[in-house]
Amino acid sequence: MELGFFSPEISGDNAEEVFRKARAYGFTEVQYDFITSHREEMPESFFPGELEQVKSAAERCGIRITAVNGTFNMVDSDDQRLAEYIRRFGKICEAARFFGAKIVTLCTGSKNPAGMWRYSPETAKEEVFSELLRTTRRIMPLAAEYGLVFGVETEASNVIFTAERNRRFLDEIADPHLKVIMDCANLFPSGTAKKENVDETINQAFSLLGKDVVLAHGKDIAESGTVSFASPGMGIVNYELFFERLREIGYQGGLILHGIHAAEDFDPCIRIIREKLAKAGI
Repeated sequence: MELGFFSPEISGDNAEEVFRKARAYGFTEVQYDFITSHREEMPESFFPGELEQVKSAAERCGIRITAVNGTFNMVDSDDQRLAEYIRRFGKICEAARFFGAKIVTLCTGSKNPAGMWRYSPETAKEEVFSELLRTTRRIMPLAAEYGLVFGVETEASNVIFTAERNRRFLDEIADPHLKVIMDCANLFPSGTAKKENVDETINQAFSLLGKDVVLAHGKDIAESGTVSFASPGMGIVNYELFFERLREIGYQGGLILHGIHAAEDFDPCIRIIREKLAKAGI
């Protein structure tokens, strides 16, 4: 299994510098975010030659762009802002096709005015779920147009905050271009990140979503009464079980390590994950 990285988590003045550092760590894949090259996640547009520079830098460094972030608040209460980000999302899809990436990631959004990754009780309301469905139906034609799949993951602060809601979301959209990013660390809403819950939670997620997994994230979470993430392999996620379930569903993709926010954690995290992969026979 190839190891990949999330581009904003490696510092650099430009994409090539980030890719070179990543290759030195042993990474061969990336989930790319345009903040790496454009200092914003959803650029308004791309100047001639900009995408070519990113693609060429990746090729020179031996990095394959597996997925591209297309994350915007899909339940934004500001209609004009939502419409603008849907327009920009189309540009992201165009870029992903140019890179040869097959996956564009989504953020199912939050009603917290402080940001789309912040929790708000309002986000769980049924009418907000309906808002998400409407936005999703607006963007799904882009997946077919550009030959992509859109990847959604469970996220404690977003509309899709449990595996059950994720299953419902997929079933209601009912589009083969909508798939799942399996991130075990994101399966634990506040108060549930306890060791005794881990195996049951992972198994339930795979039972509900396994047939739709298109990308795997190697992220981790600490045992706590809130939501406190840890560097991969340093929390309570049972990676042996995670890898076993990935093998059972016939997953053939890479593992994007995610949530490494300290440079000194890269080497130990990579070593730990490689050891666990070897132990799992992958």
